Amino acid sequence: MRASRANLTNWSHKATDYHVSRSFGILVMTSKMIKIFRKIRYNLMSENKTGKPALPAGRYLKYAIGEIILVVIGILIALSINNWNTNRIDTNREATYIQNIKRDLDNQLQAIDLQMAFEASTADACINSVSSYLNTNAFTVDSTFAQNLGAMTGRRTFLNPNPSYKELIASGNIQLIKNEEFRNQLINYYQELERIEKIIQGNNALFTDQQFNPAILQLGFADQIALWDNVFGGFNTKYSSPRLLSASNVSHLIEISKELLKDPANELTLANYITKRETVAKIHLSLLIEFQVRTKKLIEAIDAYY
Repeated sequence: MRASRANLTNWSHKATDYHVSRSFGILVMTSKMIKIFRKIRYNLMSENKTGKPALPAGRYLKYAIGEIILVVIGILIALSINNWNTNRIDTNREATYIQNIKRDLDNQLQAIDLQMAFEASTADACINSVSSYLNTNAFTVDSTFAQNLGAMTGRRTFLNPNPSYKELIASGNIQLIKNEEFRNQLINYYQELERIEKIIQGNNALFTDQQFNPAILQLGFADQIALWDNVFGGFNTKYSSPRLLSASNVSHLIEISKELLKDPANELTLANYITKRETVAKIHLSLLIEFQVRTKKLIEAIDAYY
């Protein structure tokens, strides 16, 4: 709340400064225009080209009317020049925002691709872990099964790189986007992006972290060697990170897992959690595929608009 009030106060100050600066500019231009027209009028009067009324009072009245006309003309011209300059500045600012948003959308596409690859690999790990179970009603607990379990325990934070749009909203400059249809499309896009981000982060925290992982780690050995390579881009290969456990340790833990899964209750729990883990991964993947298409269409709209 304090942050929101601070942003609102900063925006209010910026708006006030902008209007004060604009008003001052109008006054300066008006003053200059009046001086120019007054000089022209003085020259005409000195050359007696404005006409000379019979009575002095009429002459002064004509002079006063001329001054009023000069002031009005000066103000109108100054306003026109100021509006033209303001529109030019706003158009340039709009173009800058749009180009920055397009850059953010290109980054968003990369984030979507990485997230899709991760969710697909998680779903594959779930499918592979139950491949033998489909025919034999029994898990084949071996090193491959352990690595599949390890892959399921991973989760990836979905990135939402949208600094340009956030600044556009926080500064109150959203109206700089003159095309109303495109402006609404942009707002709807980022609202949907926020919704998808909340879904993925919520499932990561509430299901994967708090439910799935504690249960899996009680039922079998989850070898995360493949997970590290997937999430961190080949960390173990690039940095030659040694395995914490030896091959003998891994074999021993796999035997313990086999014994645990001989219990029907443990077998049922594991099957349920693997099934749900695959469902969550596929839901994420479905949302991301749809949003990937939407992101590309928005980039096309920017290319057409600007």
